[in-house]
Amino acid sequence: MNAPDSPAELVRAAAESISARLTGEKGPTAALRSVVHMVDNDEAELAVDDLARVIEYHCIRILRTEYDQIAAAAARLGALDSLTEVRLDRFISD
Repeated sequence: MNAPDSPAELVRAAAESISARLTGEKGPTAALRSVVHMVDNDEAELAVDDLARVIEYHCIRILRTEYDQIAAAAARLGALDSLTEVRLDRFISD
């Protein structure tokens, strides 16, 4: 079991939060479900990268709290380059 603030749980929480806001949009929600499956398979670092790319591809607006969760997970996993490559911060909407 992962700790509540583990990178895996942070990625899961962000993906599930984004998915909940996009209920009914099949493309993004299916892709976000894939991110959660990566977390379930102990692939949190890949999940961070995939989540950033899903957000970029679908131009998904994310909340500051979701961004902070993703960034915290990426920092702990040494995967901040995944966020900077896609300039994830440009998708934040407050």
